[in-house]
Amino acid sequence: MPTAALDCPIETRTFMPEMREQAVSNLDPQQAAELSLLVDLEAHWENLRKASPPAQEDRALTQDLQGKQKAYAAFWIQLEAYNKRYTPRHIPGLLLNTPSRLGVWCRTMRAICLQLEHTPQSHCPVHLLEKAYRWADGIGARMNKDAIGRSTRPDTTGAVIRDLEAVVLWCESLISVPAAC
Repeated sequence: MPTAALDCPIETRTFMPEMREQAVSNLDPQQAAELSLLVDLEAHWENLRKASPPAQEDRALTQDLQGKQKAYAAFWIQLEAYNKRYTPRHIPGLLLNTPSRLGVWCRTMRAICLQLEHTPQSHCPVHLLEKAYRWADGIGARMNKDAIGRSTRPDTTGAVIRDLEAVVLWCESLISVPAAC
């Protein structure tokens, strides 16, 4: 298992290995499309879990819970299918709680999106981008830094790529380590 100290000088703890930009840069188009959908479903479920609960009406609470359950089921089905078909397996739930970790993750997600940018039927990973913003908001608040500016909700993979790059640059501005970290 790699240590964070080897990967990023600012990190000192060991952590789970994660996908890296180089590992996803040359996926075949089908695997890239399936991985993009998988990480977007994962992000959708995580974003719903972290969202503020609805008003205390029973109907709203029930609908909220059912939405979370459906999002989790869709994610889990896609995760199992992807992990049966491809290696390395996708490991969900990586912590993105530091600028270096979030930056590495955003570069990796951007690399996946770049492979699909000109594919007409590709899925636009808007939930993935919202996950990046949510983690950036938490990091910014913890570090007393300005929140990253958001564009309007993207409707193309190209727009998601540009916004992920903006998050990468924001993360790099918060750390004093080389951009290759």
